[in-house]
Amino acid sequence: MNQPQSPDISLADEPMSRRGILRTGGMTIAFGALMAACVADVTDKKPGRVGEAPSPTALPEAVVNDGVLFRTATSMHYSFIDAFGIATKLGQLKPDQAALVEAFTAAHRDAIKSMQEQSKAAGAKPWTCANPRFDRVVLGPIRDRFTGRPKIGNEEVDVAKSDNPNRDAMALIYAIENLATAMHQSLVPQFSKPEYRADSMFLGQAAARRSAVVAISINPENLVNKAALRNANLDLATTTTAAATTTTQNIAKAAGVTATTVAAVTDPQQYYAIPSQFGTLSAVQLAVGAPSSGTQFTINIETPSLNSFIYDYQSDADCVGLK
Repeated sequence: MNQPQSPDISLADEPMSRRGILRTGGMTIAFGALMAACVADVTDKKPGRVGEAPSPTALPEAVVNDGVLFRTATSMHYSFIDAFGIATKLGQLKPDQAALVEAFTAAHRDAIKSMQEQSKAAGAKPWTCANPRFDRVVLGPIRDRFTGRPKIGNEEVDVAKSDNPNRDAMALIYAIENLATAMHQSLVPQFSKPEYRADSMFLGQAAARRSAVVAISINPENLVNKAALRNANLDLATTTTAAATTTTQNIAKAAGVTATTVAAVTDPQQYYAIPSQFGTLSAVQLAVGAPSSGTQFTINIETPSLNSFIYDYQSDADCVGLK
C-alpha cells in the first residue's frame, strides 16, 4: 500500500530535515537577540537581592551648631597636647624648653575646661578626647619624621629618623600655637552668640602670645616678618641682604682625607613673633624631619573643617588616640 503523504504544516518551503531545524532555530535566536537590542533600556526599580546583605544604613544628619564648634575646639586642644607629648618624648628638649611646653600644656588644659563649659551652655555634650582625624592624618606623619619608619604603600624609600630632634620639636610647638591662633580666629564668625565669640577671641590671643614666645626662643632676632612690616609701611625703604653661602665641605681637612658630609637644610623655615600684619587663616606650614636633597618633609596643617568637626552624633567611643 502506498503511504499517504503527510500535509505540509511547516513554516519552510519544503519539509524540514534535522539540519534545517537547527538552521531555523539559530535564526530564531539571532532574531530574538536583535529585537531585544532594539528595545529601550528599562531600569528595574526593585532589583533582585542576592544573599543576605543588610540594607545600607543612612548617615546621620551632620548639623553644624555652636555645640559642634565647641566640641571640635575641645578635641583640637587635646590634640595639641598630644603634639606637645611628641615634642617632649622625642625632641630632646632643654630644661627651659621643657618648662615652656609644660606651661603651654597647662594653658591648653584650661582652654579645654572653658570649651567644655561652653559646650554645656550650648546644649551639647562636652568632648573628652583628641580629634581622631587630626591625630591620624597630621600628628601620625609628623611623629614618623622624628622616629623614622620603613617605607609603606607607594613610598620608594624609608622615612629617615630626624637628624635634629630639638629643631623639629620647637618647629612643631610653634606650628601648633599658630594653628591654635588661626583656629580660634576662624571660629569667631561661626558662633551665634557674642559671648561665644568673645571666648574664642580670648583663647586665640593667648595662643598668639605663646607662638611669639616660641619664635623668640628659636631666634631672638626674628621679631617681625619683614614682608609684613613692608606691607604695613609702604613708604619703608626696601633693603636686600645677600644670603650667606654655606657648604658641608671641610676645606681645612688635610689632603688625602675624606671629609665627612653633613646633611644641611638649604632653605630653613623662619619663625617670627609677629608673622603677618593681620591674623591669618591660611594653612600653617611645618617643615620637619631629616632633609632630603636639602629640603625637609613639609606639611600644611589646616584649621578644622567639615571632615574633622565633632558632630552631635559622635561619642567618646570614636576616640582612638595617637597610635
